[in-house]
Amino acid sequence: MSDANPFKTPEQEAEFTRKLVLGLLSTLETKGLLSSPELDSILRAARLAAYPVAPAHNAGPAGPGTRWVKPGEPAREMDRSTPIGIPDVRAGGKDGKENPLMIDMELD
Repeated sequence: MSDANPFKTPEQEAEFTRKLVLGLLSTLETKGLLSSPELDSILRAARLAAYPVAPAHNAGPAGPGTRWVKPGEPAREMDRSTPIGIPDVRAGGKDGKENPLMIDMELD
């Protein structure tokens, strides 16, 4: 069996291979050597290998000074040269007498 045109394009070769493999898999399923879930898992694995999923982008928002590290890179040391200001959130100010915490509401 010889082809009239032995020089095929890569697209033709890929289509031939795809049809050949699908034919073989459907024959194995028809003869009872592969179950339907097994066939589906083989096709799913082949699809994932042929068309890999793009890696997810880093979801934001990130805090100020965040340095993203790509997979496989070692983690970078945190920059501790800038002091961190922690706000005073106590009720009533520093001595607790200036502005007492009050909730004003009317119940009907």
